[in-house]
Amino acid sequence: MRISRLVACLVLLSLSSLRANSQPSGQKRLVIIAGTPSHKAGEHEYNAGALLMKKWLANSPDMSVTVCLNGWPTDTTLLARADGIVLFMDGKQGHLVLKPAYKRQLLAAVSRGVGVAALHYAVTLPAGDGDPLLDILGGFKEDSYSAHGMWTSDVRTIPVHPVTSGVKPFQVYDECYFFLRFRAGISPILTATPPDSVRNTIASRAAPGRPEVVSWVYERPDGGRSFGNTGLHFHTNWRNDDLRKLILNACRWICRLPVPAGGVQSTVTDEELSRNLDPKEK
Repeated sequence: MRISRLVACLVLLSLSSLRANSQPSGQKRLVIIAGTPSHKAGEHEYNAGALLMKKWLANSPDMSVTVCLNGWPTDTTLLARADGIVLFMDGKQGHLVLKPAYKRQLLAAVSRGVGVAALHYAVTLPAGDGDPLLDILGGFKEDSYSAHGMWTSDVRTIPVHPVTSGVKPFQVYDECYFFLRFRAGISPILTATPPDSVRNTIASRAAPGRPEVVSWVYERPDGGRSFGNTGLHFHTNWRNDDLRKLILNACRWICRLPVPAGGVQSTVTDEELSRNLDPKEK
């Protein structure tokens, strides 16, 4: 009798576990990894930005969104079950993808064809350490070679691509990186001409007046999809309807989900932008 009850309990536990881990048919899993607090108030607001992205994307029944706040997920199985990964965090020597354990998890996911997107500082690595992002994203900002500065990107031409669905030409004042390292095969998405005053490296000063790629897509040899966007230094730039739509479209595209003809629709208020900000000095 006791054995029968034990068996029944085990069956119920197994069914509960299956329900907890079940995924509706056709639904894709997106994991957004937000970095720890960085820079001044209103800048590099990774956690607040990630939570807003989840809010906007969660309206789609074919996608589930998990946000990992303040650093890499502690659940080591999360990336193994993901269809898409968004990196929104600090770069350079402190980039989380340089930590051996995290790098292994990311590369294992990529080997399965998982889509990857990197936003703003997350596209930056030191010279000599760029291979992970160069191979995964098709491009990266190489510290001391690529350039950066505050400038108004005047995006006048929008190419035809699923991530640009519904995106119109726009201007945005931001810290957009440029003069990047790229693999052959990337497709430019946003191109703008920075003022020569922000060409702050020797290499970038050798190409005055040149239009520069600040956002791109890459269809990897392993079959996965990647997206890089160098802007979003300022949290308030989520107000820009076209930039916001581009990022949300890309989140669906890297997961191999269809992008609506007019792009992912969303709205944002000042009150929503003020939520979940990191505790920082003003």
